[in-house]
Amino acid sequence: MRWIVIALCLSGCGANFQTSFNPASPYQQIPVGSMVVLKQALEVSAHRTRLFLQLGETMQLEDFDRYKANCNFELNSLTDGVQTIQPQTFTIKRVEGLMVEVVDRLPQYRFVSVGLDDQGTPMVTHGYHFWLDSTQQPEVLRLSCRGAFDDMWASQPPSIDEIQQTMGDLAEIQLAL
Repeated sequence: MRWIVIALCLSGCGANFQTSFNPASPYQQIPVGSMVVLKQALEVSAHRTRLFLQLGETMQLEDFDRYKANCNFELNSLTDGVQTIQPQTFTIKRVEGLMVEVVDRLPQYRFVSVGLDDQGTPMVTHGYHFWLDSTQQPEVLRLSCRGAFDDMWASQPPSIDEIQQTMGDLAEIQLAL
């Protein structure tokens, strides 16, 4: 009996059970060794380390629609000038899941929060960090892609198809076999 309990407890430490082989599914895994092919030079503004992509266009943090899938390239260092990411094929060396939650401030009157404050579930977005490897451009750290911002119970990471739509003609992901 003790071994059954131990086995059940350890089974919670297993890998993500939500996987798929359908590129339209948000649960198809992008394997390490896949490639991110950047087709056009991208300019990261001064005093920024990230450049966002949505519907095939580049934009800043304050400009993209959080209720649609989006991605961003991220650099290692912050500079006073514009930084350019040159077209290149980057190798994905690590894939890491991400979840971003919007933190709500505490209600002003705590005694009212006995189920009457309508706090509900938190709003979150799920996605992936794709850590990139490049000897030519080591300052390019990663590509992060997120699904639509939604209630915690409804939020999903972006599918491969959504990631491709987000990047448009600027870049593409080539899956490792």
